[in-house]
This record gives sequence, C-alpha cells and structure tokens, in this order.
Amino acid sequence: MKAHDILTRQEIVQLMSKSNLRATLLVLSCWAWVLAAMVFVAVWPNFVTIIIALLIIGGRQLSFAILMHDCGHNSLFKSTQLNQFIGTWLAAAPIFSDMQTYSRQHTTHHKDVGTDKDPDLGNYAAYPISKASLLRKVLRDLGGLTALKFWVYILKTRHPSQQSMVTNSALFRGLAVNLGLFLCCYVLNVAWLYLIWLLAYNTTYFLFLRIRHVGEHAVVPDPNSRNMFENTRTTLSSWWERLLVCPVYVNYHIEHHLLPSVPPYNLKQMHSWLVAKEAYKNTPLPSGYITMLRGVLN
Repeated sequence: MKAHDILTRQEIVQLMSKSNLRATLLVLSCWAWVLAAMVFVAVWPNFVTIIIALLIIGGRQLSFAILMHDCGHNSLFKSTQLNQFIGTWLAAAPIFSDMQTYSRQHTTHHKDVGTDKDPDLGNYAAYPISKASLLRKVLRDLGGLTALKFWVYILKTRHPSQQSMVTNSALFRGLAVNLGLFLCCYVLNVAWLYLIWLLAYNTTYFLFLRIRHVGEHAVVPDPNSRNMFENTRTTLSSWWERLLVCPVYVNYHIEHHLLPSVPPYNLKQMHSWLVAKEAYKNTPLPSGYITMLRGVLN
C-alpha cells in the first residue's frame, strides 16, 4: 500500500508542506509544559502536586523523544540545519539520546517493520501478554528498574573506542543540557526542582515510552504484512492521553508509516482524509490507549 494509492498528488504535496512557525510553537509548548509543572510544584509543594508534575514532565520528556524522531526525519522544520540543531540540543540531549544514531536505526525500522531486522522488534514482539506480566512491566518502569537498565547500558558502552564515540558524545551533551537545567533551578533558589525532572525521567518517562511502543506495533492484524494498515496501529486519543502517552501527534502512526516525511502537525489532517476515503474500512481504530492496552492482553 502506497500513499498515492489513496491520496491525490495535491493532497500529498499539501501534507508534506512544512511550517517553521508551527514547528517552533510545538517545541515551545513542550518546554512550556515542563516549566508550568515545575512552577506548580514550587508554588504548592505537596505529594499531589509532585505526582501531577511527574506525570506531566514524563509526558513532555516523551514529547522530546518524538520531536527528536521528527527532526531525524527532517520533517519538523523547513531547513535541515534547524532540524539538526533543535533535534540534537532541545529534544535528544535533555533525555540523553543521540538523534543521529536513532535516525539510522529508525530508517531500518521503517523498511523492515515486524521482521527480525527491525531494531524496535524487542519493544513489541512479546505481546500479547498477561495482565500480571503487564503489571510487572509497569512496576519496573515506575520503580526505576527500566531506567537502571538503560543507565547500565550507557555506562558500559562509554569507553574511548571508535564505536562508542557517539554514545560518549550523546552522554556529554545530555550532561551539559541537564547541568543547564539544574543551574537554572539553582539560580532561582529552587535547586530541588531538578530532582522532579530527574525522577520523572527515570520513572514515568520510561512507562509512557513503553506504552507508545506497544501502541504502535504490538498485536496488529498482521505483523508480517508489508501493508502498514496491517502491521501498524493508529490509536484515537483524548486530551489527557495526548498530554501523557501520545504527544506530538504520535498516535497517528499508520499515517506516519504511510508518509514518513509528513510533519507531525499535518498528521491529524492526513488521518481525516484517510477516514473520508474509507482507508480504515478494514482496520481497527482503538478509542484510547486503555482500549488499546486491553487488546494486547491474553
């Protein structure tokens, strides 16, 4: 299935049109939510506000991963230079990721989704799973064990060799940006707020990242198909789900696989056109991520 089998040439051109203004507003809104959550806790520091902040910031950290993904596709801004700079420093570095490495692996994912060559296969191949297994995964994420596994991997691959130069650079950029975040909090006499950011990264971020991966490709109609309407999933979402588990329009994943170069802010329009053309006639569209998660349980 190709995009031109469903959409007209004019529609495809319109969908692939980029806007620096919309891209900038998208990036600023993600950071504004982080700032708002931190101010919320600083003004009313208590257990409830901290939990709310951990949820919001974890969701925004996931949004940085999505922005890195979009910049890696060179689809967020008009210029390659802006995509490289924003993707590297304002999206990837805050969450200790490397956009170049991710982009190379992600190209393989698009080409070989659902196969043994797919670098993301480990994120969804084990599904369906039992409720008990899902609960254990959630507890590992919220308990910091998933993050610990990530940090062990990062530190193990950090040594002066050619193959780990990228890992080292990503770690150093991440440390630099996170030091900047800490210093901002310190100068404002709220250094302890950085711990909220750090705790969210090591707990809720990894939980939301897991849910994102499951939503995209786990228990799809036919994982071995080359048709993205069968090997990929789009999930309809509510406002709170877009705040936490599917920011930056990432829930429109069939649309993304159909035309990877479409900017994220055009995916909703693309979805509307596909629905109008009955492209989803034989494809499930879960109403929300709770419904989606129920569908990946056995």
